[in-house]
Amino acid sequence: MGFDSPLGYKMKHIHFHIGLLILLAAGLLAGCCHKDEPAQRNEIAVKTGVTGMLRRATTIDSTAALRGYDLKIDAYYHGTNTAYLSGKKLHYDLDHDPSPAWVFWDGSAQEHYYWPAEGSKIGEVIASTLDFVGACPFSAPAYITPGTYNHTTGTSFSCDMSGYMTSTAQTSMQEYIIAVLDSQTLETQTLAGGALPMVFQHPMARIKFVIAEESGTHVTVDSIGIAGLHTGGTCTYDGTDMTWGSYSGSAALKITPANALQYGTSYTETTPMMVIPKHYGALTLAVRASWDDWSVVENQTISANVDFNWDPGYSYTYNLTVTPYALIVNVEKFTEQW
Repeated sequence: MGFDSPLGYKMKHIHFHIGLLILLAAGLLAGCCHKDEPAQRNEIAVKTGVTGMLRRATTIDSTAALRGYDLKIDAYYHGTNTAYLSGKKLHYDLDHDPSPAWVFWDGSAQEHYYWPAEGSKIGEVIASTLDFVGACPFSAPAYITPGTYNHTTGTSFSCDMSGYMTSTAQTSMQEYIIAVLDSQTLETQTLAGGALPMVFQHPMARIKFVIAEESGTHVTVDSIGIAGLHTGGTCTYDGTDMTWGSYSGSAALKITPANALQYGTSYTETTPMMVIPKHYGALTLAVRASWDDWSVVENQTISANVDFNWDPGYSYTYNLTVTPYALIVNVEKFTEQW
């Protein structure tokens, strides 16, 4: 739809507010800054946010962290797959007057997009109600392939983790987060305080391991492995439910701490790792450990069957009690929303 369409002359400004909650801005792409446009318009505004984050893979765990990224914003006429905004960049402008703010950005300056006129229609579709979709970072990491938006199922992406199944590889891994906010109008933006609230979600799960006090101070653990994890899958999110499926690949996840885990030292837990969410049931967890108490035992592998059931957006901490005869793994009370 071009600037010369009737809708193009009656758009209203859309605003976004961003933090851990991310708000999306929607509006006509054409004619965003022409001098002959009407003076009274309502701009799309968005505010953004995230629901808690980590590091190492690089994850986004706070509103302040989110401000370091450009966000990709799409908007669709409600109930359709027809785009109103497509691949627009939302940028946190520190030099914005009168104060820093999230703005649409062309790479060097602010852009403006506006709400369609209330009651406008495209065929039988009310064009003044929009569904917003967000992704961060703006350019998806190499292991992510974004899918096509569908108004009945939401946004989607496929994931190939085959190159990131070690702790060393994950140090260069960038988290990918998504958001959906549907059925938005100028009125809902006004009621939300002038910016649409869109919350970014963590599609992956994260795990870490902690050596328990019961292991004693003479035990060191220098590697941890989980056999038989999927390396690929597809995630779909409709703004309420996040669903994973179409799993593929199989590989062991291997965690090699920079310093061996040892209770009573500064090195008692691993770096968090991102994993594809799935309810696996029992898988083999193996640790390689050494002892130096009564006698020196080096590089002994101890294993146990552990139920690994991971949901998207959750963080799981596994406490390891390691003895020369058994590995005890406790996850109770150590699961939390990410």
